[in-house]
This record gives sequence, structure tokens and C-alpha cells, in this order.
Amino acid sequence: MKQLVILLFLSVISYFAIAQTNEPLCGTGVIPDAWEEELQKLIQNRSEDANKNKLVASNYVIPVIFHVIHSGQPVGTYPNLLQGQIQSQVSILNQDFSGNAYNAANYPSNAFVNWAMNQNIAADNLDQNGRIKIADMNIQFCLATRDTSGNVLSEPGINRINYQAINLPNPALYSTQQSMKSYLDSLLKPRTIWDVRKYVNVWITDKNDSLNYAGVSSIPPLSGLMDLPNNTDDSTDGIWCYAKATGAYNLFPAGSYLSTFIDGRTLTHEAGHYLGLRHIWGDAGCGNDFCHDTPPAADQNTGTPVYPLHSGSCVSPSNQPDGEMFMNFMDYTRGPSKYMFTTDQKTRAQTVMQNSPFRNQLGTHQLCAVPSSLSNASGYEPLILYPNPADDVISIHSSNSRVKRVQIFHILGAFIEEAPCVKIPVSHLPCGLYFLRIETDDNIHSLKFHKR
Repeated sequence: MKQLVILLFLSVISYFAIAQTNEPLCGTGVIPDAWEEELQKLIQNRSEDANKNKLVASNYVIPVIFHVIHSGQPVGTYPNLLQGQIQSQVSILNQDFSGNAYNAANYPSNAFVNWAMNQNIAADNLDQNGRIKIADMNIQFCLATRDTSGNVLSEPGINRINYQAINLPNPALYSTQQSMKSYLDSLLKPRTIWDVRKYVNVWITDKNDSLNYAGVSSIPPLSGLMDLPNNTDDSTDGIWCYAKATGAYNLFPAGSYLSTFIDGRTLTHEAGHYLGLRHIWGDAGCGNDFCHDTPPAADQNTGTPVYPLHSGSCVSPSNQPDGEMFMNFMDYTRGPSKYMFTTDQKTRAQTVMQNSPFRNQLGTHQLCAVPSSLSNASGYEPLILYPNPADDVISIHSSNSRVKRVQIFHILGAFIEEAPCVKIPVSHLPCGLYFLRIETDDNIHSLKFHKR
């Protein structure tokens, strides 16, 4: 009996050790004060324009290029990730930034209602239940269709790079935040970056097991503040993400992941930094993230907390009685616990998109439109679902690739059933959002459809 107790104790310790190492943390630096002061001026100007009815939120569609870094492994062998894993990541980004996170239904019905009343949060920042509103950021992401020379990409949004072929070291050699940042900014990024005014550059690599973070983003430069410490230039701007923290297991289980908890929220978090958002705790004990509709937090939160969390952990301003907003994408909780940005975070991101010289031209170069000659592009033929939304039957169109297998998943990731290829009956499904996992001769795809 004593041995059994010891064994159970060791198992529990082991479980929490594994859970801790599986926590995808962030290595993005603290935003300089001068940068924040400049952004606050721009936000104030934006607010004044809005009050004069001169301004509404713009809709942005931003091209992304994923630089998948490997050492010669075949596609699909880690870290040379499958196209489907990258596509699942973009699906998650677009869900999260549109206010339609797959797990948004977990938002408690009374979340932050009392705190919002106590703090006189503006009505525009609240939903119909009086909760802090889950914001649609009016920002979406697309896989870029062309490279910097205008050539059609065989895999949209993907640039596969063998680091040995360009005489670069293995990124997994760098075991500290400082050495990894130096490797990225001094070696990898300058050798591989695409025009930062046209693309969001995302580098996907393996990492050293000692490195305790899984993502890092540059800070968006502002005019006149290009030389700030820890700032970025046109040879370093972009996001790095650990390969095993990229994509979503619930959408594309055939990928390579750190754990089944991985659902794309590491890149959602870093994309928030890329657009000027700060950590929810303001990078200090009860610090300031400069968003009035996010309750103050004493520190980062990890794991999978339950609402309310840490009520009274901050007193000036107070976060009583509803505690900390651990479900915000700018905290460190596990992906399944996160599902929201707020209206003030949206204002920051929109202001950055309007004013940052490395952001304000994104989406203006027709890099997201499907080229008319795409059917002749080697190795890429998009799958199309129609009709979508559907009532009875949904069809898959692919002129070149043969569909070999189709599986239906709920929007929350639960497997539902195997489905016939090409024409799929859906009349028996409850109304809502679903994903099809489609295996073809040359790839695995994840496509979303709406059952009416």
C-alpha cells in the first residue's frame, strides 16, 4: 500500500512537470514607454475622429508567409510541417480575430458584469448581457498566393527553407532567450525575410528543450520611433513560433504537436503583439496594458483556470469582484481556456494598422486573391465546398486531386463520423459549424462549413 501511494505521488508530480513544460509561453519583450506614449497620442486622435463621425473600423485582410525551417526532412516529417497544419493555424487566427473563437461559448454568462459596472466601462465595450464584449477585430489573415517576385506559390503561404542549404546553424542549438533572439535577428530573419510592408513573416522552427517559450513577436514600429531599444527594422520584423506549437490539433490531428492541447493560440497571442497589444497583466504586478476594459491582473496565468479567478488580487484599480481575465488571448493560459480580445484591444490593433509604416500597407498588394492562372500552378489546386452554408448535401470540388477520405468534426474538435467522398449528406447534423478533414492524393486539408 505504501508503495502504491508513493507511485501515485510520483505520477502526480510527473503529470504537473509535463504540464508545465507543455505550457507555450511568450518571449516578446516589454514595450518601451516612448512607444506607448506615441501610440496613446494616435489612439486619442482616432477617438476624436470617431466622435466627429469621421471614423469606423476598417476591415483588413493580411497576407501571411510561413517560413518553415527544416534540415532536409520530407514534407510531413517534423519540423517540415504539413500544409494542413499551417492551414489549420490560419483558420484559428481568423476565428479568434473575428470574435468567433471555437470555444467562445465557454464565456460565463455573468463574466465581469459587476466589475464593468463598478468601473463605468463604456456601453460600446459591453455585450447585451452586460459582459465585457468579445470583440471582432475586423482583421483577418490569408495565405499569400505569390512570392516576392510575383510567382505563384505552389503551396499558398508556405516558404520551405533548408537551413543547411543556406549555411545557417540549427535553431535547436540555442538554449536561452538571448541567444535564440540573436540567432533569429542576426542570422535567420535577414537571410529569409520577405517585404514586411506586403507580408506578415512567420518563422516556424524547432527549438532547444531548454528554451521555455514558444513564440516571440516584433513590436510594430511607429513613425519617428524606429530607433527605440528592442524595436525592429525591415530585416527582423515578424513572428517566430515553435513548430510544435503551430496549428490546431482539434482541426488537423495529423500534424506534429507538443500536446493535444495545442490549438493555435500561441500564434494568436503573438499576432496580438505584432499588432501592438500588451500582456494582460501589463508586464508588471497589476501593471497597465492600457486597455480600460481588461481587469488588472497581478501576474500571468497558466493552465486551465475557472472563473472567477483571483478576485481582489489588484486594488488600484480593483479587479473585484470578478477577478482576472484569464480567457484573454494576451494571457498565458492554455489555448482551450482562451477565446477573446476586447474592444479596447481592437482599438489598439486598428490604430497600429492605420499608422505603423510596416503595417499600414498590408493587404493592398493583391497577394490574397487567387490568381486566374492558379489551375496551371504546379502542385496546388484548392478544394472548394459548395453550397456553403448547406441544408442537405455539401459537395467537394477538386479538378486535379483525388479525394480519398473525408471525416466530419464538430467546431469544438470532436470527431463525428466518416463521410462519403465528394458528395456528403449533412441533413442529419444539427445546425452549426463543422470542419471536414479531407485527405487527397497529395495532401490533407481542413475546411469549415455551416449546416443551416
